[in-house]
Amino acid sequence: MRWLKPAICATTCLVSFPALMPLALARQIERWTHFGLRPLGMGNAYVAVADDFNALFYNPAGLARLKSWDGEFLNPAITASQNVNGLVKDAQSDLKSGKTEDTLNLVEKNTGENYNVGLALTPHLIFPGFGVGLGLDLSATAIFHRDVTVDLDTGLRAVLPISYARSFINDRLSLGATVKLRARAGIDKNFSMDDIAAFQSSSKTDSTGRELGDYVKAGTGYGVDLGLLFTPQKEFEPTFGLSVTDLGGTPYTIYKVKGSTLGVPPIQLPSVNVGISAKPLRTEWTYIMVAMDMHSINQPYSFSKKFNLGLEGGLGNILKIQTGLYQGYFTAGLQFDVGLLSLRFVTYAEELGTSAGYKPDRRIAAQLKFLL
Repeated sequence: MRWLKPAICATTCLVSFPALMPLALARQIERWTHFGLRPLGMGNAYVAVADDFNALFYNPAGLARLKSWDGEFLNPAITASQNVNGLVKDAQSDLKSGKTEDTLNLVEKNTGENYNVGLALTPHLIFPGFGVGLGLDLSATAIFHRDVTVDLDTGLRAVLPISYARSFINDRLSLGATVKLRARAGIDKNFSMDDIAAFQSSSKTDSTGRELGDYVKAGTGYGVDLGLLFTPQKEFEPTFGLSVTDLGGTPYTIYKVKGSTLGVPPIQLPSVNVGISAKPLRTEWTYIMVAMDMHSINQPYSFSKKFNLGLEGGLGNILKIQTGLYQGYFTAGLQFDVGLLSLRFVTYAEELGTSAGYKPDRRIAAQLKFLL
């Protein structure tokens, strides 16, 4: 894939920028889907909803229930932690000299704090029963550790799904399947404080003589998703949803640049996700929808990070307001559509620890859609 090589270079440049050098990630299980802003506003409880382009990533069966086509080709979304501006200011003031003591001062000043910056795109084209899309995410998420080490996980993630779905039993049962390409390019490594200082020195190498770019891992892989939606009655539209993403796991293949072999990203584990939704209120112009999900029920991590709740109220196709509970934390979202312009806003907290309540990272995201 020709675009992957420049993506790797762009990623290396991103993480080499001095203001981002101290960033660190608390290691966590790789997320199972490409998050959309509307689902996040609903607490990410979306497996039994899946009534827009996000069905490509959450539950392909939802495409069978679309009434018309929809497309977006330029819809950038920007995400940032609420306190990331403070980190940038600290980095600008503390890292000017590049001395080890300045780096240590920055780590001590921000110990225990979480930071995230990201840019995403989700261009797509969907029809009743069929859809294709692309999820691109370039981000860096970080924590400063008390033992003066840095877990760094930053780079580009991409998902390209092609989905097909059909309905049966008078549209009560919908089944869908997705074939997708996954790609990753970035760095996932624990660095000591000495390594960080070395990267800031004239040599730009760590204690082993390796440059930051030598830690880049890159690869591509092909995966399969399956989805199901079942609505037993029209009144209140109670719906059960099931999705299995990355069926059997999606391994990444080795990628070479200029004859050298890069490290391979870890396998994307399969995820079994279930949900229920209903619309207790629905009129010609308004509705209220509730949803509840359990994500990755087959994976061995805390129940508190799997359980999600969501609520959405809508006024025609113009205004949607969401709220929910995601990984134990409050979420809120707003979507405003007028003509060819669409605005989406959301606030949510990403749990970076092993269970809810351990180390949340409160984030704000905004998305703007132009034209289609």
